[in-house]
Order: sequence, then C-alpha cells, then structure tokens
Amino acid sequence: MSLSFNPRSSAFRANPYPTYHELRMHHPIYYRAERQDWVLTRYADIIDVLKHPSFGRSERGLESLQTANQEPASRFLSMRQESQKLMTLWLVLRNPPVHTRLRHVLRKVFTQSRIQALQTYLQAEVDDLIERAQKQGKMDIIGDLAYPLTLGLNCKILGIPPQAWHPCFNQWSQDLSLVADMDVTPIANERGLLAIAGLAEYFKSWIAARHTPSQGQDSLIETLIQAESEGQLSEEERLATCIFMFAVGHASTANLLGTGMLTLLNHPEQLRLLQSDPSFIDMTIAEMLRYESPVQGISRTALADVELCHQTIHQGEIVHCLIAAANRDPAKFPNPDIFDIRRHPNPYLSFGQGIHTCIGRHLAALVARIAVGTLVRRLPKLALTTASLEWEEAFLGRGLKALPVVF
Repeated sequence: MSLSFNPRSSAFRANPYPTYHELRMHHPIYYRAERQDWVLTRYADIIDVLKHPSFGRSERGLESLQTANQEPASRFLSMRQESQKLMTLWLVLRNPPVHTRLRHVLRKVFTQSRIQALQTYLQAEVDDLIERAQKQGKMDIIGDLAYPLTLGLNCKILGIPPQAWHPCFNQWSQDLSLVADMDVTPIANERGLLAIAGLAEYFKSWIAARHTPSQGQDSLIETLIQAESEGQLSEEERLATCIFMFAVGHASTANLLGTGMLTLLNHPEQLRLLQSDPSFIDMTIAEMLRYESPVQGISRTALADVELCHQTIHQGEIVHCLIAAANRDPAKFPNPDIFDIRRHPNPYLSFGQGIHTCIGRHLAALVARIAVGTLVRRLPKLALTTASLEWEEAFLGRGLKALPVVF
C-alpha cells in the first residue's frame, strides 16, 4: 500500500487524520521496514500496548552512556554526552522500579489540593493577558496568551520567580519538543541536546544560588532537593527531572489551548452552545483533547517478543501508538470526525494510559478550563483573522505557531 505517512511532511502535519483513517482501515498494525518499527492506530490495540507489562522503555542507551569515556575530546562533546545521559533519566523513559520511585516523588507536587490552590492565580493571569490584548484590539492566542500563561505557571510550580527567568526559556522549550519526536532529524536532535545543556546549566546555577533551604519550600525544585537529601533520587535524577518537567509542563498545555481554540472557532455552533451554557466547559475541554490531541503519539519498546493481533513484535522493536488516531477510532467513538462538546462518554487517550499516564493531567485540564472559559465569556465575538495557519515542526507534540484572532 502506498501511504503518505511522513511525520516530517508539513502537509501531513497540517492534517494527519485522513492518513490515520487509511492506516486504521487497511494496516492498523503497520510495519515500517525502512525504520524497523511499528505504527498502531486502533484504540483497542493501543490500550493493550500501553497497559502491557512487556512494553516499556529501552534502557540500553543509559547503560552505554554510563560506561562511556569520561574524558571526551572537547567541552562540546562533554556537554553533548551529559545532555544525552540526562535525557535517558527522564521519567517517561524509565521502567519500574525506577519509574515508580520518581513518580512517587513528583506526585507530591500534583495533589488535588495544590492544583486547586492555583485556580485564583490562573484566573488572574488569564484576565490580565486578555485585558492587555483588548487594549491592542487583537490577539495571537499562542503568543499573547497560551505561551506566557503556561510559562508563568511552569516557573511558579518549579519555584522560579519572573525576575529569574532565562531569555532562552521559550526557545529551549521549542527545541525540546523536537528531541523526542518521531523520525527526528539530526539537526533537530542536536538543537534539543543543546537546549538540555542550556537548561542543565541554568538549573545547576539556580539550585546552587538559592539563599536558604526553606526558599520556595512548596516548589517542585525544593521537593526534588528534599527528596535527594533523603536518598529518594540522585543528583543527576534531580537535574534531569527539573529539565523534563520544564519541557512537558510548558509546550503541551500551550498546544492544547491553541488547537482547542482553533477547533472551537472552526465550529461556531459549538462555540455558541458553550457561550449559552458555560456548564459544558468540562465536556468541551474533553472533546478538544479527543478531537485535536496536543500529543499525537506515545512510543514504547517491546521488552520481550509479543504477539499483537497475529503479528509478532520482536524484543527491542519500537511501537508508535498514535493516540490521536485512536481518539478518532469509529469502533470506540460514534461519528469520530464530528466535534461535539456534548459527547458522553468520552474516554480519550490524550493523557496516555497505564503507569505512564500524564502526572500533570488534572492541572492541564484546569488551565484549559479557565483559559477557554474566560476567552469565550469575555470575548464573545472572537473570530479567526486568517485560514492560513502554520503548524510547529514537531509531530508528536502538535501545536500552532500562531493563532491570530479579533474580537
């Protein structure tokens, strides 16, 4: 079968859903011989993989980095090697029991009480950003709302005040979205490793310069420092986790706001329904997540030979679970290509499933609920200014470069 499945193609990234449907109908378990990996598009198959104990993360790269030459030929190579190692220590790339231990530490930061305590802060930030846009008479929902809102929230959770923000935060976040992407290019990989190096240097300096042990004691960084002092994680794991949480906490939520608002604006009858009955806001966010998942896929490695729908997936082979395709599987969702904020039930997979379910999913949903709800309430005449939109270079992290609107 001839397929235009090319994650690096701008045309495919602009609208991947016809290809997803083609794959699901004809090759739901699709083997890419040139890459020696698998692509899954059916809801049931993806659930099986995400919950199956024989699918996890390959840690062979970590082993090779741990035994690598400790004196590279140059400072650049040393920095690059450290970035590679830090990336292998990310929570999403570890298996139990290490994954279980790290997740236990992070869970303390994402309790329901802590998340709800951020509600007043988030509402004030959204109101302020909208008021600034009103003075200008126009808005880019990405640049004027989504990115500053999520960056500010991310830094607040980490415990970094605005005056200590690094001017490269946005650029580092964008480059990090590519380093773990599907079919990543060599150039994008190097950009991502440089971003990790920049953030590593920043977090090392920030932690070393903190004035008292109690400063920001409720912050993520302080929680990690405390966990390290108690022997729950190593110094390298602490640094790697700071970088990982910075990366995932910023871009994915910003992308949710951008793609979600684009979807709502492209379905004016649904927008009017939400405006007439704000009680639909939670179901609206759920449908945004299903219809335009900000995370298009999740990859797993076979830790042993596994039979999946009469196909043998061999140990070490990578399986790409396209959760955005699963979210539009007609076997699970009636009329999956229709955006309906009254859809119920709505068991979307955008936050994953199993032990790697997104630890910040409740916070992301709260951010979206406040931002989207406030936008449609305060700017009832919100409208797109162009039909020509550009998508970010990343495939797995689906996001818009800009979303210009008038109101």
